[in-house]
Amino acid sequence: MEKNLSSLKILNIIICLLLLTIFVIFTRPKNVDASTSDEYPSIKLGYEFRKLEFIFNNNTYKEETNEIVYNVDYYLEEYKDTIKFFSETFGYDYDEVIADLKERENNEEVFLMTNIGFLKDKDGNLLNFENFEYGLIEYFYNLNSLNTLKRTTKYVPYEGNASYVENLIIYYSSIYTNVDKTLMLSIGAAESGYYQVKYMLRKNNVYGGMSSNGLIRHNNIELGVLSYIRMMSKNYYAKGLNTKASIGRVYCPVIENGIKTASSHWINLVTKAENKYSNYTYEVNINDILGKEELA
Repeated sequence: MEKNLSSLKILNIIICLLLLTIFVIFTRPKNVDASTSDEYPSIKLGYEFRKLEFIFNNNTYKEETNEIVYNVDYYLEEYKDTIKFFSETFGYDYDEVIADLKERENNEEVFLMTNIGFLKDKDGNLLNFENFEYGLIEYFYNLNSLNTLKRTTKYVPYEGNASYVENLIIYYSSIYTNVDKTLMLSIGAAESGYYQVKYMLRKNNVYGGMSSNGLIRHNNIELGVLSYIRMMSKNYYAKGLNTKASIGRVYCPVIENGIKTASSHWINLVTKAENKYSNYTYEVNINDILGKEELA
């Protein structure tokens, strides 16, 4: 019995070897000219690797996340209206801005779509912002500090309606995502009489921001509202002040029994405004701001 089993094992081995030999014979590639064959490219593997690395570094495709990533030119075209809007808001010529962004690209090797201006931290690393618009806005503030492009600081007092201001607040609050849109609308409304107090609108200031010279004046309403939302994002919400009480303790404080607290009158005004804005539609994009119909 053991002899029969041993013979069977040997037979199985022989059959496997025969099958393997047949497979090798019939699947072996034909003789080819290695200098012209597609199967055996003459390009060195090291060169092929560098070419693939170049493609990946230039953000054409990211397989591991199944996400297509485009280059700077794509985003300049895709966000043309947004860039034009903020160029005008900050007082820069659109064509000069585009030229500056392309020049910055030429000086860098890596690109992040959220950092169109290639802004870096103190260690020289590219910053990664929350979204394209956030990075674009920070780029313009960076331009302000560098003074590398000519800026037109034309003062245009706002004479429009409240709905445009409300849309600006909603739009900017979708960019600075840590702020609460309803509360931003409500604080602004409490400060500016629901965006109708003329002397505030003439200074493009809807949030009551003050300096040593009185009410702060902004060049246009777009910049004034942006300054408000950006300030709330960076100076309040980013520091954990994200409720009416905690914000009001700094924004509109009073001293009660030796303790600094939010003004109860201010809290009541904001709360009343919240009742109005809690049912607002909060989907506002750049086309809504520009009054353009979005193409399907």
